[in-house]
Order: sequence, then C-alpha cells, then structure tokens
Amino acid sequence: MKKILKCIPFLIILSLDIILSISFNNVLSREITYNTSNISLLKKYKTPTYTVPKKTEEIIEVAPVNDKEDGQSRTRPKDTRGTFTVNDIKQYETSGTSLGIDVSKYQGNINWAKVKQDGIDFAIIRVGYRGYGTGKIVMDPYFKKNIEGALANNIHVGIYFYSVAKNELEAIEEANFTINAIKGYNITYPVAFDLEDFNRYRLAGVSYEQLNKNALAFLNKIQSAGYTAMHYGSKNTFGPIWNMNNFNKYKVWLAHYTGKTNYAGKYNIWQYTSNGKVNGIQGRVDLNIAYFKLSSNANDEVKDDSQLSLDPNNEAIKKINFQEVNENVITITNAIMRGSPTTELDNKIMAINSNTMVIRTGISETWSRVTYQNKTGYILNSELKIYEEPKEEIKPEIEPENKEES
Repeated sequence: MKKILKCIPFLIILSLDIILSISFNNVLSREITYNTSNISLLKKYKTPTYTVPKKTEEIIEVAPVNDKEDGQSRTRPKDTRGTFTVNDIKQYETSGTSLGIDVSKYQGNINWAKVKQDGIDFAIIRVGYRGYGTGKIVMDPYFKKNIEGALANNIHVGIYFYSVAKNELEAIEEANFTINAIKGYNITYPVAFDLEDFNRYRLAGVSYEQLNKNALAFLNKIQSAGYTAMHYGSKNTFGPIWNMNNFNKYKVWLAHYTGKTNYAGKYNIWQYTSNGKVNGIQGRVDLNIAYFKLSSNANDEVKDDSQLSLDPNNEAIKKINFQEVNENVITITNAIMRGSPTTELDNKIMAINSNTMVIRTGISETWSRVTYQNKTGYILNSELKIYEEPKEEIKPEIEPENKEES
C-alpha cells in the first residue's frame, strides 16, 4: 500500500504532462488569435498568410523593379548637340506653346519646386514599363513621388507607358495598368504609348502591322477611359514603322533631336533634346515643346488641334510664286511627287512612272504644281514635258485608175 501511495505523485505528474502535451498540439493544429503575451509563439509557429486578389481585367500583376529588364535604358538615341537649358528655348514660349519635361526613375530625386521656378509648365511622367525579357509589367519606382511632387507644385501632368507589347491583349493590359495607376490624380496633359524596341528581344519577328495594332489598342483604351491619348515616336519611325494615318484622332509626340525639325507631318508635342538641363534635376533630362498651353486653372480643357506645330511644307509653299496654268504634262523619267516644292524635307507623296500624264496647275522657275490621282503635289520641271497630241498621219490621195483608158 505504501508503494502505491508513493507512485501517486508520479502518476499525477505523468497525467498532467500528457494532458498538457495533447492540449498544446491541439492549439498548434487550429487557428488561434494571439495576444501580445503570445508573440514569441506567434513568431515561432504561425504560418504566414497572403491575400490573393480575384482575377479581373482591371488587376494587373506588377513585377518588382529590375533595371536589366528596362528596355528604355538602352533605346534612346544619344543627343550630341550639347547641353540645352530652359533659357535656351525662351524664343518658343509664345501664347500658343508650353514648355515641359518627361521623366522616369533615371532622373532620380527631383526638386519639383525648383523645376517649377525654372519655367516648366508640364511634366510627362513614366508610370511603368514591360520587361523586354520576362514580359512582366513593372511600375516605375519614382512614379508616385514624381506625380505627387509635380502636382503639388502646380505643374501639369501627362503620363507615358514604355511598352514591349507583342499583341493587342498585352497592349490593353498595359493600358489597364496605366489607368489604374493614375486614377485619383489630376491628369491634364496626354497619356502616351511609347514603344521603341523593334525586331529585337521579345519583339523579334513581330510585324510592324501588328505593332500598329498594339498601339491603337492601347490608345483606344486610354481614350475610352476619358484621357487624351497620344502616340510617341521618332522622326525616323513615323512613316517607315508607324502608319501615321492610323493616329489621326490622337495627339502625336515627336522625338527629333535638332534645333529645327523638318518633319512634315502633324505633331502636338516636340521632344527636341534629351540633353536638357533644368534646375531641380541632377543630370540631363528630355525637353519638350507642346503646341497647346493650359492655364493654371486645373479645370481648363485641352485645346483642340487647331494649335499644331507649324507645317514645314506650308512654309516652303509660301516661299514660291506659281504662275497659274492648266495643261497636260507627262513625266519624262520616274518622278517623285512631293508635298512641297523642296527636296530638303521628308515630303514624298508617291513615285510616278515615266511617261505618265499629270495635270499641271502651276509653274515656277524650278517646280510644277500638279494633280494626279486626286492628289496635289509638286514635281521638278526637269522631270516633266508638255504633252502633245499625236498628229494623224496624212496619206497622199491616190487617183483612181481610169478604166476607160486604153
């Protein structure tokens, strides 16, 4: 009996140990709410949980920032014309234009108060890009800081997305990402589609026709969301790659690093240097002239396209006096019909084969104004001659034979 009594404490301790062990295991096997006294257990045993959003068209997966995937860092042409400061372009600041910059993470931390003081009216801010290798969409790490800094200093804001879309679905995905990111911000300047990689990386083998469809898909989506859509490209790509007839209803952003552009088509904003200097920005920055101007009132609407860039073709036409004529002429060689009487502009309308009749409506010392296939253009006089109706061959009359003669 004494032996049994001695074992009781041991049995009690053993029972308590088993009960505690079972209880603790039950606790670990189900979800519990930890208070601050349980924080050590929380860190040791609790499994992290994640909120997975429902998949919809409007939710876009955003990849982490990866400089190696950012195609923009290697596509912009080098500007070798020297450094331009804001004061270098004061001559352009008329009542119909505004001065701006476009920025991304490559400008780093920007002092937007100094930018405003240096005469900048607007900033086109990169919202993000698609990685040229993985194809993941990445938000520009400076987007939020840039857009809030610009708006806080009464600088008008436009947006651009750097695209590497292979098809229309990807372009729409990029547009949805852009729209979601800029909701709640006062965007008064255009939202632009920027694609600069051609025939390389993930766009190798993608036709120019498909790229035009991708751009239009992006712009249509942006416009339907209530923003002013804009297409970006360089002078060398407008025509050979981008069919500009596709973009008539959108604003156009021209990149041409020169003191005076000779691009003959329509453009609403001209990016004229990538080597600009603006107070508040370390290093170089793109400078732009917009051929429309907004007041400081954020409720003002963007003016229509009546205030476009000056068309160099019209300027060339004004310089030459044409004598009015109305005559048929033919080409004496393979001729080029141009949009203006000069060979110094990228103004070719069409090639016309030799020995083709056209109507000449005006003539100067060097050029002829002609109409062909319902188009009016200009051809060098040396490539034309007056059309002459072919003369009918007159055969001599032959007297009939006199059968009565013997």
